[in-house]
Amino acid sequence: MKVIDEFLKQYNKEFDFYQKLSQVVADKIEDRLIKRGIKAEVTYRAKRPDMLKAKLMKRNAEKEYETKEDIYNDIVDLAGVRVSLYFPSEREIVDEIINELFQVECKKNFPTESSVPKSSKRFSGYWATHYRIMLNKENITKRFIKPIVEIQVASVLMHAWSEVEHDLVYKPFSGELSAAELAILDEINGLVISGEIALERLKTLITNRTRQNMEITNQYGLTNFILNTIDKNYLNKIKLGDTYILNNYLSTIKKLNTKELDSYIHKINIDSDESITDQLLNMFLVDFYDKEKPNLKIYFKNLNMPDKIISYSESYIKCWIVFEKAFLDFLTDTKIMSDKYLTPDFKILVVRNILTLEEANQLKQLRLERSCLLHGKETATKNYLISSMQFLKGLTHKTVDQVQSEITKEALKKELNKLH
Repeated sequence: MKVIDEFLKQYNKEFDFYQKLSQVVADKIEDRLIKRGIKAEVTYRAKRPDMLKAKLMKRNAEKEYETKEDIYNDIVDLAGVRVSLYFPSEREIVDEIINELFQVECKKNFPTESSVPKSSKRFSGYWATHYRIMLNKENITKRFIKPIVEIQVASVLMHAWSEVEHDLVYKPFSGELSAAELAILDEINGLVISGEIALERLKTLITNRTRQNMEITNQYGLTNFILNTIDKNYLNKIKLGDTYILNNYLSTIKKLNTKELDSYIHKINIDSDESITDQLLNMFLVDFYDKEKPNLKIYFKNLNMPDKIISYSESYIKCWIVFEKAFLDFLTDTKIMSDKYLTPDFKILVVRNILTLEEANQLKQLRLERSCLLHGKETATKNYLISSMQFLKGLTHKTVDQVQSEITKEALKKELNKLH
């Protein structure tokens, strides 16, 4: 009892810390969910001292705590975050997000084979994924690095049922439940599982309606359309990426029906290191440059880029488009071209004696920085954009000069000469 009292005394002083820690984690997840176009409710909490005391008293009978450190090591949900998804199958996307954002110490899928229910059940019980994570060291206050945070991911329906079952079965406020009462909880669990199946059917119907209407009206519809169109096995091999950048681009061209989008989704290359949304964006940038001439100023403005460098960013990306169009011409010429998206391999230009190996390596690094610019992750300075543009423009000239088709070459040179 003494060690528990000492721990609780210390925890009362640290309660605000754990509350803030859970909020930091929740905010990071919520921000990324919005960028992915995933509908969910994200809540957070630090464990209430009165509830924690009851839990410790119960667990101490088995654990026999000797030190406060024993308790810290045993109780992993002092800071907790709950992600309640509208559509259960999107747990895979949340898994992608959590692994991107945090250092995952432990992951547990429910139901588990080892879990033993407190009563005889007809249905499978709690379906969810739990994570124990630590914050990464980058860009975070040192005081938040070490503690563990528990993240619970399940559907909104499953979380609601779990809350009721947990409080009635494991924390009974009116005595132990009878067999008939437990059977009712089991029956409700069956309804929840049926509800999850219905939600997935609803998701498919929404996609079908979107396809029939030939129009995607917002980012959430875009995410839903991609996830229901792409091969489900792909999501185990490639990341979805942030659909907000894709939606931002599509809103600038204002012309891309679901049939066209369908054809591009089927070009996704699961062997590429680039995410689904990055591949689609890169294909759109190249393919629609001649047809639509999208106003990239609007694209960057929507990313809250400072007005004074938007025009430089636009010219820089346009130069990349001209370069990649020339590069694609080489792929066609060398019969490397396929019906799937291909990440530019600049070594091909080295083999063709168009670029040096050093130039190809610099180009590879610049392309990574270009992706950050398109994502709005970094705001480049005016001087950086000017110097990078000069370097890229020089390499683009060298590449365009070697294009076999005179018509293509002249068209690309014309576009290149317009850039400042």
